Amino acid sequence: MSKSISMFIPILALLWCVMSSSQQHLVCKNIEDVFTDDGLAETRPRHRRFQGPPGKMGSKGERGIRGLPGTEGSPGRVDYDRVDDVIDEKITNSFSVMNSTIPELKRNLSTLLSEDYCRRREGLHVSEKCFTTHIMSSSYDINYDKAVAECAKHGALMAEIHDRAQQTVLYDWVVTKMPAGTSVTYLWLGMEYKHSTSTLLYRSGMEKNSNQFQWKPGSPTSPSSHKYIVMKVRNDGSSSFGIYNIQKSLGRNGVLCEKDT
Repeated sequence: MSKSISMFIPILALLWCVMSSSQQHLVCKNIEDVFTDDGLAETRPRHRRFQGPPGKMGSKGERGIRGLPGTEGSPGRVDYDRVDDVIDEKITNSFSVMNSTIPELKRNLSTLLSEDYCRRREGLHVSEKCFTTHIMSSSYDINYDKAVAECAKHGALMAEIHDRAQQTVLYDWVVTKMPAGTSVTYLWLGMEYKHSTSTLLYRSGMEKNSNQFQWKPGSPTSPSSHKYIVMKVRNDGSSSFGIYNIQKSLGRNGVLCEKDT
């Protein structure tokens, strides 16, 4: 029972402090400290605190509301000299690109116009030249001089073939131009055969080895008057085709002309 009474003594003392005058404040203060956290803390056992590892990060929260707009900044300063320099540089670069592409564009346009010009004349555009054929269906009365005149009538010259690859291209094209019912045709060309050197001679004075071309079997022939070149074209699969040399007075049935484009 004495233990129970001792528990009520502090409570009664506290009530006495509240009801008594302020002169007992020191006594009351001491009694009050018994019931405060600080007073109780002295009676509690002290424990050392340790910082543990951080926990797992939680999920991202919702986005907050947009803040108020900030104050308006001062006007920016424009470097007009720099702006002019940049514009001048871009204009210069653009003109440089244009100047480099204009020649190519002109060449392409020229080629397109030349091909169109040649196509409208039912010709073949090869190596910047327009080749055309003039073939008689059966008559063999076109000698060398008449062949020259026929090409000149169309503002052209007698065609010159410069290698076997070009000869093949022109040969295949001439086959498509042969009149219906015709299996073979003979076209005068502009080169001459030079017997002393076994070369083909061109209008420019240039010479090329005759071995670079497809000759008709048995050609070239030896008579010195046989120096004018004809191309024999067949569409029947015969192997008897190619260029050969004859005298200028003999008549053939066509001529191959060329015109620069």
